Amino acid sequence: MFKALIKTRLNALYASWFRASRRQKKKGPLLKLLIGLFALYVIGCFFFMFGGMFSALCRPLVSFGLGWLYFALAAIMSVTLCFIGSVFTAQQQLFSARDNDLLLAMPIPPAYILGSRMIMLLVLNFLMGLLVIAPAGVVYCMNFTPSAAGVAVFIVCALFLPLIPMTMSCLFGWLLALIIDRIRNKSLVTTVFSLAFLAAYFYLFSNMNSYIAAMVQSGAQVAQAIKSAVYPAYAFGAAIMDGDLMQLAGFLLCCLLPFGALYVILTRGFVRIVSSHRGAAKIKYRQRALRVGSAGSALLKKELMHFGSNGMYILNAALGSVFTLAAAVAIIIYRDFPQTILAQAPKLIPYTGPLAAAVLCLLGATDIISAPSISLEGKNLWIAQSLPVSGGRVLMAKAYMHIAVALPPVIIAEAAVIFMLRPAFLAALGILAAPAAMTVFCALLGVVVNLHFPKFDFISETAVVKQSMSVLISMFASMGAVILPAMLYIWLLKEILSGDVFILIFTAVLVLACAVMIRYLHNGGARRFADLP
Repeated sequence: MFKALIKTRLNALYASWFRASRRQKKKGPLLKLLIGLFALYVIGCFFFMFGGMFSALCRPLVSFGLGWLYFALAAIMSVTLCFIGSVFTAQQQLFSARDNDLLLAMPIPPAYILGSRMIMLLVLNFLMGLLVIAPAGVVYCMNFTPSAAGVAVFIVCALFLPLIPMTMSCLFGWLLALIIDRIRNKSLVTTVFSLAFLAAYFYLFSNMNSYIAAMVQSGAQVAQAIKSAVYPAYAFGAAIMDGDLMQLAGFLLCCLLPFGALYVILTRGFVRIVSSHRGAAKIKYRQRALRVGSAGSALLKKELMHFGSNGMYILNAALGSVFTLAAAVAIIIYRDFPQTILAQAPKLIPYTGPLAAAVLCLLGATDIISAPSISLEGKNLWIAQSLPVSGGRVLMAKAYMHIAVALPPVIIAEAAVIFMLRPAFLAALGILAAPAAMTVFCALLGVVVNLHFPKFDFISETAVVKQSMSVLISMFASMGAVILPAMLYIWLLKEILSGDVFILIFTAVLVLACAVMIRYLHNGGARRFADLP
């Protein structure tokens, strides 16, 4: 029974990565090759990133007699990456899985259910941790010759290290499940925590060079701090570098004891944890006068409610809006940065307005909110098709939803750019018009593309947002609609037209394309929507 549960969880993990459809379709050799090349590319990016980081740390630390600190830092980075990458998976798979009630109704011990899911999380943590630990080992071997005992201890420590982030993820996921269980808008908590982790990641990554330099210069102080405050990391490094069996035993105890204690606690209270959903009132009724709204506003409200109820939809489809708001804040905080760039490259001064407009357009093009909106109807598509309104209005509501979410951040960023740069009239007009037109263009394009490439046999809504063809086409087409005209201007039109005039012409083309797509959605698109299976 336990073996069958483990196999089921591992198959589910595989399906979440490589399958977006309920129907098991046989992949051709070309598709398998492309998937393999993409996987190698992603792994190579991580190896290159962490390999470069460890290359800057390895020789200086080892030459100072702090080789254990090198491996301790690798362990800390691995634990951090695994924790960030698995904490929400732990919360979802352990405490909020949809099949909890089904499995508990069967004669299966709760320890088996929990254990099979924790093994799946352990595999996930091991794979993510390998992206950090493997480059650390390779870089060390490229600079020094390790002993056979050191290699053996390194392998043992690398195998047990994922237990630490998994214990942290399970504990934090448990606390997160308790918090989410007591609030009304669960997706809001998921979104806020995810954005917080994302912001922390970008902050650390953007300052990584300064951190590396500080660690090299203050290696002794950093070593003492880690040795006294983060004993598992010290034991990890000392066991590998010095072959200290006592430190190896201490590290293994730090991995096994917390994990075992948490497993026992969760096993004893697993049934109570997953079955005691207190929840919060979804709607608090207040007596008020009824208001009559139009069919269009009702459709828009329905789309916005669906969007706001799915944290993964928000994070994957509206990340461009988050970056746009971040850019607006950054240009105000770092107000001297644009002037510094222009002082170093004075030839860019006449193109300040067009460059700002192009950057905002490119940020807006990364929003794919409307691209999976038709597919997300799923089995309820017949409801939208049978409404007493035209199919065109249903489709336009999905575009309006994209605009309602993505346009306000664009307007805020436009205002911040104009306030800080104080461009001329034509440049300011381009900054205002082009990103707004690009937002509307992306909204309509997403609906049109999804209308021609729908996907209704999905396993989860997240799979539609991440892996559907309509999302891929919409994203690359939207970005191409910004990049290709920019290249055309740089190569052919720079000597003929000013940048400000070109941006206004580009805006006019976008408006014309939007008008064509609106007409299509109300006519041919509406008929195609009615015929969708």
